[in-house]
Amino acid sequence: MQKDNVSLQASEDVSYNTFIKIKKLTDSRESFYIKKLCDMIEEALARREFANLSILEIGFNDGSQLRELSDLYEYAVYTGLEVREKPVEDMVALGYDCRLVKTELFDEFFEPGETFDIIYGFGVLHHMSDPYKTLESLIKILKPGGALIFIREDHPYDLLAYIHTTVNRAWPYEKNKFKMNRKQFKKLLSQYTNEHYVRYDNNGIAPCFKRLNKIFCALRLQRVPFWNSMNIYAKLEQANDNS
Repeated sequence: MQKDNVSLQASEDVSYNTFIKIKKLTDSRESFYIKKLCDMIEEALARREFANLSILEIGFNDGSQLRELSDLYEYAVYTGLEVREKPVEDMVALGYDCRLVKTELFDEFFEPGETFDIIYGFGVLHHMSDPYKTLESLIKILKPGGALIFIREDHPYDLLAYIHTTVNRAWPYEKNKFKMNRKQFKKLLSQYTNEHYVRYDNNGIAPCFKRLNKIFCALRLQRVPFWNSMNIYAKLEQANDNS
């Protein structure tokens, strides 16, 4: 019987973490993505004040982004979801409200009526068996005026990850990196708000990719290439009844 995505990821503590260490982001790239996230959060905060800012990270991995954000926005309340037990235990020990994910159905991990002002993730949607349903389920726990943000979808420049996924037939849950489509994300988000965008992004680490990135965007190609990544932003302006 084939394992589901969550079970696969939860059981790969050693192999996954070892691989992450091998291809660990440099400080400059990590800072680039944190800054990108903060810019998008500020974009949401600029037009609305939140009395008690609540922030949810989907797939916080080792918790480094969650901890850094908590230093930048000390007044906010933080929640995190992760499939691996050890990171959850470590973050709970530090006083964070972090919860272990056992399925991709998010409703069971929240109290009735629990919603968030900011929901974000770094490179997590393509780990889901259905990225579009995941996005839709998260919109339903987003407060009116809140923002849904996903940074660095796909692994830019990471040819090794592509080989690891395809040639070695490892990490089957990453196969969606080849299927995610900008047009489909925009169509989904447009059902809930006019304030959204889905952009491809190149952080300039490899100058030779800049020209390719411009050509790719000029041609309005919809799928994620390996030389850049997809950023998703949606600011929910109305109530979630959508009726």
